[in-house]
Amino acid sequence: MDNVTARIVNANPTQLIEISYEIILESLDTAKEQIKVGNEKEILRSVEQAQKILRDLMDSLDMSYEISLELMSMYLYINKAIIQGWIGKNADKFDEAQKLLRTLLTGWNEVAAADKSSAPAMANTQQVYAGLTYGKGSLNESVVNDKNRGFKA
Repeated sequence: MDNVTARIVNANPTQLIEISYEIILESLDTAKEQIKVGNEKEILRSVEQAQKILRDLMDSLDMSYEISLELMSMYLYINKAIIQGWIGKNADKFDEAQKLLRTLLTGWNEVAAADKSSAPAMANTQQVYAGLTYGKGSLNESVVNDKNRGFKA
């Protein structure tokens, strides 16, 4: 289980939004790097990943709140910048999208800091422990097996 997976498993709903923004930012960084080397396939893969997560964020908005309408407007603008960056192979458009995402992430960081009472979004998951082994000093993860793991039905 990698670090991102462990963060997701232990994250509350607010932290899941933060992680989503971080993944989008990382995907756009990868797309910008791939524009430099001209790797069309990796640019497309990175853009699709960013857009998929952005779409998930849009789908999760509760439109009965005014802030959701404003977030939707920002997400649509970010998506448009991503599309323009992809079509024109223009890293500046990805930068524009990232600037807005970083601003939103800063706000969500503040919300997450105040949201310490929320429980992880996923309950009944495996516990992950990391530490040095007696071997050659490498860092390994151990999973405590539990017969009842994952989501409860």
